[in-house]
Amino acid sequence: MDGRAMQRMPIEGGMTPSVPPDTSSAAGAPFEGIIGQHSSMLAIFEVIRRVAPTDATVLISGESGTGKELVAAALHRLSGRAVGRFIPVHCGAIPEELLESEMFGHERGAFTGAVASRVGRFKLADGGTIFLDEIGEMSPKLQVKLLRVLEDGRFEPVGSVLTQQVDVRIIAATNRTLDEAVASRQFREDLFYRLRVVPIEMPPLRRRREDIPLIVNGVLDQLTEKGLPRFEVTPGAMEVLEAYAWPGNVRELRNLLEQMVVLGRPDQVIDRADLPPHLMMARDPAEIPLAMPWQFGSAGIDFYREMEAIEDRIIAQALRLSGGNKKEAARLLHVNRTTLLEKLKRKRAQGSPLVSLLGPPRSPATLGGTRETGTDCLGVLG
Repeated sequence: MDGRAMQRMPIEGGMTPSVPPDTSSAAGAPFEGIIGQHSSMLAIFEVIRRVAPTDATVLISGESGTGKELVAAALHRLSGRAVGRFIPVHCGAIPEELLESEMFGHERGAFTGAVASRVGRFKLADGGTIFLDEIGEMSPKLQVKLLRVLEDGRFEPVGSVLTQQVDVRIIAATNRTLDEAVASRQFREDLFYRLRVVPIEMPPLRRRREDIPLIVNGVLDQLTEKGLPRFEVTPGAMEVLEAYAWPGNVRELRNLLEQMVVLGRPDQVIDRADLPPHLMMARDPAEIPLAMPWQFGSAGIDFYREMEAIEDRIIAQALRLSGGNKKEAARLLHVNRTTLLEKLKRKRAQGSPLVSLLGPPRSPATLGGTRETGTDCLGVLG
């Protein structure tokens, strides 16, 4: 595997791709850098061991922040293709009109701005592995072209009549329910079954709370290796971390721990009082009972204000569950992404409490070319 490509990969899912291959199964020890001893994770490790040496196509599903990309990297490292490149493509982060060129390359003059020929990601991954993240966001046109590559490894770069052939293993991932996308004809059924030769379902962190202490200590060790001081977590703080629902999963946990270390106390301890208030207040959405928070007095209630407050809570919940990804939040709400963005823009202009709950916007200069993450749910509106 290309070491430089590995260094560029983010750390999430309680994993680090920069560590040497480690297939240890001892209690608490990482598997290929993946931290987890919950039965669901042990089952995934076994699937990785058995599938990695083959060229079988794998479809990894799960919520944002559960570590899908790094499971794909583990599959690559344990395969015979490890000498080749591991090339990730984030389909949802690249504009649709550019994704075909990014994947398959283009010839000079193929479209406005194509001043030179460019090699695509599939060609770069020849002899190795290509990882297609957020595969559910791919357009029908590209789905057809991808299906052909799956069948015979052939494709034509944009603007070219010459067919290229590659030997590539394809691993895909999605945070959507592709079965529903197939049923609604948003995703090709034949492509779905070609991708889903081996399915891997990544559990959300709230479904494996027993792993939280292991992940916390593993992340703190990783931060120490980066030159930061080694912090310890008190039992009271650990209790809060284990009880929180973690809508952003391990990515959210890791980002919080890094914040705690960078801005932490001189005594290098993380105590319950040091944690953000929302960790103590928040509960698993499944545990929140349905209730009517309003009471009718003699003067009645302000209907529109109450409905606006209910909408705020519903949108906030969807954004938390999606880890701040607005496209996924819109899917959970069964609305168009543009509809959700317009609502958030209106609420910001009105000074809605939702805005203060989810944080200030980023400046426009920081937004170009970045993926949506849970760091700023309303940042696109700034």
